[in-house]
Amino acid sequence: MKLIFKYFWALPFLFLGLSSCKETTSLDLMTEEKGSYFSTKQYIIDEWQTHAAEPLVFTKIVRENGKKDSSSVNVEHMNWKEVLQPFIDADISDKKFLNKYTFSQFDDELDHTKNFMYTANKEELFVQKLLITMDLTTNKVRGLYIETFRKVLWSSATQKLYYTPARTIQVQEYKKPLFGSKQEKIVQYEVVR
Repeated sequence: MKLIFKYFWALPFLFLGLSSCKETTSLDLMTEEKGSYFSTKQYIIDEWQTHAAEPLVFTKIVRENGKKDSSSVNVEHMNWKEVLQPFIDADISDKKFLNKYTFSQFDDELDHTKNFMYTANKEELFVQKLLITMDLTTNKVRGLYIETFRKVLWSSATQKLYYTPARTIQVQEYKKPLFGSKQEKIVQYEVVR
């Protein structure tokens, strides 16, 4: 009898271990068990932590209202908060966004990728589209594409964000005021190889 009670405490751990031995699917990779969508915020922060110590040099290209400027910047001297903030702001992983997006998945055999698309169900949502492209074999993220839209009383603003790991960061911003001309700004960071 003592032997049964001696190992009785291990029973919950055995059940916990057996229940966690399920096969992971692509959809599991995109959502947590508790119910949320892919977190661009967490992904971008993880990427920054992964590549921050690498000796990378970026070419920064800024196109603003028809004018172009470029410069080289070392990874250590970049204002990462400013560079990554649009991706962090575009996070839809909070539970308040559940059922506010239509989720679809499609494989691209030619590109050897699987794609996960979140499309806003309402125009009032800031993030209108989120496309995550993953490698078909490794499940590593190959790219993020995000479209945002915000309308205020006197203007509207659209962003198109693009990120490929350790290669490209691009933020396109378009502002259309009620009066005056449209404003356009594209900031792109390309890793120099």
